[in-house]
This record gives sequence, structure tokens and C-alpha cells, in this order.
Amino acid sequence: MKELAQGTILGDTYEIIEQIGMGGGGIVYRARHLRLQTDVVVKKIKDEVADRLELRKEADILKNLKHPYLPRVYDFIETQDGVYTVMDYISGENMEDAVKKHGRFSQKQVRKWAEQLGEALAYLHGQNPPVIHSDIKPANIMLTQDGDICLIDFNISLALGEDMESAVGISAGFSPPEQYRDMAVYARVTKNYTIKRSARGKAEAQQSKAQDEDKTVLLSDGTDEDKTVLLSDGADEDKTVLLQSDIVHAEGKERPTTEYEQSFGKGINARSDIYSLGMTLYYLLTGIEPSADFGQRIPIDQTNAQVSEGFALILDKMMAFPPEKRYADGTAYLKALRSCHKLDRRYIAMRRKQTAIQGAGIAALACGILLVFFGFYRMRIEKDSAYYALISQAQTAMDDADYDEVVSCLAQAKEMDGLRTEAYEEEVHMLYLKNEYEECIRQGEFYINTIPFEQDTESERERFANLYYLVGNAYYETEDYGNAEKYMAQALQIYDGNGLYYRDHAIALAKLGRIDEAEKQLEKGIALEITEDSVFMAQGEIAHVQGQYADAIDYLNRTVSLTDDRGMKKRAILLLVDVYRDMGDSTVDEEIALLEQYAGQFDQVDALVMTEYLADAYTRKAQSGAADADVCYEKALELFLQVRDGGYVTYQLQQNIAILYEDLGRFDEAEQTLLGMAQDYPERYESYKRLAFLDADRQQTKENADRDYTKTFTYYEQAKELYDDKAQDMEMQMLDNMIRELQDGGWE
Repeated sequence: MKELAQGTILGDTYEIIEQIGMGGGGIVYRARHLRLQTDVVVKKIKDEVADRLELRKEADILKNLKHPYLPRVYDFIETQDGVYTVMDYISGENMEDAVKKHGRFSQKQVRKWAEQLGEALAYLHGQNPPVIHSDIKPANIMLTQDGDICLIDFNISLALGEDMESAVGISAGFSPPEQYRDMAVYARVTKNYTIKRSARGKAEAQQSKAQDEDKTVLLSDGTDEDKTVLLSDGADEDKTVLLQSDIVHAEGKERPTTEYEQSFGKGINARSDIYSLGMTLYYLLTGIEPSADFGQRIPIDQTNAQVSEGFALILDKMMAFPPEKRYADGTAYLKALRSCHKLDRRYIAMRRKQTAIQGAGIAALACGILLVFFGFYRMRIEKDSAYYALISQAQTAMDDADYDEVVSCLAQAKEMDGLRTEAYEEEVHMLYLKNEYEECIRQGEFYINTIPFEQDTESERERFANLYYLVGNAYYETEDYGNAEKYMAQALQIYDGNGLYYRDHAIALAKLGRIDEAEKQLEKGIALEITEDSVFMAQGEIAHVQGQYADAIDYLNRTVSLTDDRGMKKRAILLLVDVYRDMGDSTVDEEIALLEQYAGQFDQVDALVMTEYLADAYTRKAQSGAADADVCYEKALELFLQVRDGGYVTYQLQQNIAILYEDLGRFDEAEQTLLGMAQDYPERYESYKRLAFLDADRQQTKENADRDYTKTFTYYEQAKELYDDKAQDMEMQMLDNMIRELQDGGWE
């Protein structure tokens, strides 16, 4: 492969400074972007790889990628000498070197990087078509000076076909079984890599070029030629390594196929990246370089790594040999990782129960009443099992928006044990998810003030605190920020181990203008390792309150793009809407574009809420004097009716529909809507107030001789009868003035 000399100008833009490495995909150079005056990485793709680049659109996909944990791909250049990619130069050290220099890392450190890598993979796998990295390993992960990571080297992913049927290289120990074409390739790669490891000490002592070689092994292109790069130590002796897979049973019987062999040649996909990431995290946690022989892999629970049960379960699933047993893609993995603590809690709870049962059994035996105690604890266990089965069933039904089933399951759970918090917490959570915030507040406060919940354990205290947290969030949604802050603070007094409490307390404090306090609470949440999307959301709201709209938009857009939590995404989008509204009419088109992009991505109630916000945006655009005002009014009406027909009917929604009918001159439809509201809400004066204004506007469209204000006066009298002067409604004062003018004009 022809190398580029220092000073070479590539594509009239990039000046080669120096060669900085050579990997399985090609030679890597540091270069200077002449126009931007920044350092970039130029990688010349090896000819074996370049020959497979049949789809130029794959390169275009990479150029459009933009993510904080991925390098930006600037260019894709084809010359007579070869094919090159150009991307960000990431300063720092790669994770392979970091482990060799510092040793293995703690779970706390790795957990942070695991989430950042998960966010990057979720982003890549979410592209259309999905981008599969296919060579995730410590050497391809840079640790930046800020302590964050960057997943580099996409050149191998460029060479994948549309069906992702094969890969151009194998990184021994980190590539999954399906990335090996067949048993012959596996045997050759494993043998050669083992030889390389055995010769490493001598190679390092000689400071040979082999020390810097990438451990990626190129596959043959349909020939039997061995393209593995061996260390050049001059030794000719036979270094054949006996693999576990080569062993034949002593009885002479044919060896059964291993689990990993069954996956050879299946072709790679997003699950393959999950495996490689799992092996990479294993390496960071243990400092043990994974064996190229799958049969020799050491389970993580047999290493010295201090790993929680939940994290260990996730890693085991990631490193499963059959692809179908792993997480489907980066999104599924990230969701599991963010719920890792739940796995730990279940394990701890189970162990506590087992210990309690054992202790009770011993005590009972000592007292000679084993059967009584055994029967008691067995009944308790069975009751616990039935209770949690109902809670789990309710949670599943809630995910499916089957709220009748939720109510039924929770009612049974309450009958079984009326002092446990779980059933009440899930009920209040359900009301919050349904956007029934007033009812959420009412029920939550009732349960908090009347039921003596069990609070003997930390888990029980956290659930009790969660009731305060949910009520606080419901107050926030009703824009009662004072009560929202109060309930968030009370939640933290009861339990201070949940970072989300700090996040939302910070947001409520920001709404009240208490910025310094808000920033301190957010720092406490960050210390408890709340996810990055949570941090961005809080920072966005703080920036919003301070009038830093550009920063607020940036933070909230990051939240929307990063999070896979439906509730958080919805909340961030609606916060963005608030920012655009505060910026005035000039940004209403951005607001509309945002809502149109995401409204269809939510289910049922949330989709209707988004649609209602979108209709309101179109209404405000029409009212701002847009050239296509009538079109905007029609669109707004269409959307409001869509919300109403979807079953999400509120007084405000119907009033908006009536106003739009009136603005469009459809007076009869407006009147029918308002009369229906008056019937549905007989104690509200506002319906009759609007009817009085409506009829007056309709009479204004007629000639003087044809005007009849009888209905106007009738509706006015009905409004006055229901109206309480303490309300101080300015529109009622305007209506009073209008009626006096009509009377003075002799229309009564």
C-alpha cells in the first residue's frame, strides 16, 4: 500500500502531517484542514476493503452522522492512489492503552462510559439504514481529556453490504462468533493470535513494528491465502496451538458442535455490536484481555472485578454466543443499562427474603416450633409473590395503556395488603401518565395524609417519597411551581438517594427564579449519576428561565435526541414549545416543525396532547397576521377536532374549537359547540359569556335593519347569573360595556 508523504495535500483541503497508526482497515494519518485550521484524521482504506465499497450512499450516511460521542466524518475521497475517509481528530488515549497504563477501572467509571457508548450505538443503530460499527474494541474507543469517550473508526462499517452479510475484519477476542465465516477461519485466527501473544514479550523487548500492529485480522477474499499479520520474530518452529474446539472425545466419537460454532457465518447486525461492546466493557472492568478462543473465556464472576449483580447480568446477556440472546440493538441495551439498579434491587430483595426465611427457620427449630414458623413464612412468601405479580401485571398493562386492567390489578393488590405503598404509587403514576394532573394531586395527597404506609426499609421509604415526587410533578404540570417545589423538597427529606428528585427539584426551583439553588440541586443529581439526557433537560430549563434561549434550545434538543424515555422526551419537547412561545411570533414556524416531527411518535393520550399543542401553534400563527391565516385556522380546527374525536375532551379544547369556528365565520357550529359546553358544565359562566360575544359578532355581519340582539342579551343575563364578581374577569367587564352600548343605542 502506497503511503502518503508528509506535506501531501489531499483533495485540495487536507495537508498530511504524520502517520499515526496502521489498523486492519488501513493507514491512519494526522492531517490539517487548511480552511478550518483544525487537525483531522485521514485514513487510507486498504485495497482489500476499498474493493468492496460498492455503495457510495453508505459513505454519505456516515457524513451526516452527528453525535457527541462519535467523531464527525468530514469527507470521503477517492483518488487514483486509493480511498480515504476524513474525520475529527480526537485527542486523548485509547482505552486499550489506558488499561495497560492504569489497570482495570471501577464499575462507577465504566458505568458512565457504558452509557455513553450505549447512546452512541442507539444513535447509529437508529439510522435508516442502521449503521453497524462492526469493530468495537478498546483500541477504537478514545478517552478524552474531559473523561468522556469517543467511538472511532467507522471505515470497516463502510464495507458492509446492504444485508450486512459479512465483515472485512476480525478483532480477536472482541468480534462475535457470527463475524467468523467458518470454522477454518476461526481456527486460523485463533492460532495466529495465540502465537502473537506468546511472542509479545520478545517483540516488545526488540521494540519491533509488531508492537504497534493492530490485532485486527483480515479475512481472505474467497481464497485460502492466510492474511493474518504475524509477529516477525524470525522463529520457524511449529507454534501450532491446540484449540478447545480441536479436541476429539477419547471414545473416538465426533465432537458435538459448540454453541458459538453454531453462529459462524450467520452475518453481522446490531446484535454483533452489542457483543463487541460487552467484551470491551469486560476488558475495562477486569483488565483481562479476552481470549481469541471462545471456549477459554473467563466468566466475569470468576475475576477480581467488583461488579454489581445487575451490571453482571447485563454483561452476560451482551456476551451471549447466540445473537438472538443478546439485546436487539443499542436502544434496547441502553434501556436495560439505565434500569440496571432494578436488577440489583430485585437481587438484594430476594437475598434479604432468603436470609429472613433461613433465620426464621433456625429460630423455629431452636424453639421446637419449626412447622408453625415455616408455615407462617411460607404464607408470607406466597402472599408477597402474589402481590408483586399483581403489581407487575399492572405495570405491563400501564405500558400498553390498558388502564382498566391497571385499576383492576391494583385494587386486588390493595385488598391483599393495604399498607404497602406500591399499589398506591402505581395508581398515582397512572393518573400522571394519563395527564389527569388534578386527580393525580387529589389522590396522591389523600393517600399521603391518610394511609400509614410501611417505612421500615430503605425501599419502602423510597416508594413513599415517590408519592411526593409524583404529586410534585403533577403540580409542575399545572404550573403551580410553588407546590411543585415543596413536594419535591419533601420527597428528598424522606429519601435522598434518587437523582431524579434532585433534577426535578432543580427545575421547579428554576421556575421560581431561585437559580443558584437550582444549580446546586442539579449538581447533587449529577453526583448520583443521573443520565445525561436528564442533565440536559434540567440545564435547558435553567437556561430558559434566565432568558438564554439559544442554550435552552440546544440542551433540550439534546435531551430529545438522546433519551429513550417516553415521558422525558415528551416533557423536553413541551419545554421546547415553551421556549419558542417566549421568543414570540418569529419562532412559531420552528415550534410547528418540532411538534409535527414528534406528534406521531407518541401513543394515545400523549399523541393527543402533542396534537393539541400543534393546533394551538397554528392558531397563534394565524393570529400573528400570517399571509396564509385562513389556512392556518383551518389546520388548527382540523387538529382540535382530531383531539376531540380521540376522546381527549376538555373544557379548554371545546372553547378553542368554538373560537375557531367563530373566526372562520361558521357561527352556527360555534353556537352549537358552546351550547353543548353549557350543558356539560352548567355551573360555568364562561360558556354563556362566549355565546353573548358570538351572537353580537354574528349580528355585526348583518344590515342594521336585520339585526336582532335578543339572544345576546339572554346569554348575557345567564352569564351574569353564574358569574362571581370576585373572579375579576376582564372579558366580563368588556361584555358589560358592550351590553350598555347596545342599550344606549336602543337595541334592547
